[in-house]
Amino acid sequence: MTNKVLLIPAPTAAIRASGLSHIDFADGYSGQADRTYVDAAQAARAAFADPPHMARCLMTLRNRIVAPFGLRASIDFSDRGLGKIDVFPIISNTGAEVVVGGDDKHLDFRIWISIKPSLKGSEVTISTLVKINSLFGRIYLCTIMPFHKLLSRMMLQRAVNRRDNVSSEAR
Repeated sequence: MTNKVLLIPAPTAAIRASGLSHIDFADGYSGQADRTYVDAAQAARAAFADPPHMARCLMTLRNRIVAPFGLRASIDFSDRGLGKIDVFPIISNTGAEVVVGGDDKHLDFRIWISIKPSLKGSEVTISTLVKINSLFGRIYLCTIMPFHKLLSRMMLQRAVNRRDNVSSEAR
């Protein structure tokens, strides 16, 4: 059975945890996992683990399009000492919520993932928050928005339906 992922307003907790001076874009998705996640980092790893082929193809296309504009083709934000989840450095981790992301000249972004225990397992919520730093950042965000919405939902769907174990430790 596939658990449904719902579009929700960005949670206030995500906005507070982002550490961004202002937010130009924010969204949220929430879903009920049948499994119980140990912590939010484990749920985040489940969402980012083994991205679907379509996600890899979209990132390859993105990299080819933005390279002439001086945008980094691969994301290589430095580890802030808390480890990384996939390629994203952990900015904060309280156990029940984890924030990953990075700052760049065109925009700063945060991805907030939280878990709440429920009767059936864990409620998992993911929110993306963006601070635009330039006109190029605004154009970039508008361009990727349809893909962002699709991938955010798809990646959370993978986390709420995941049956295998994903480590909660930093990789």
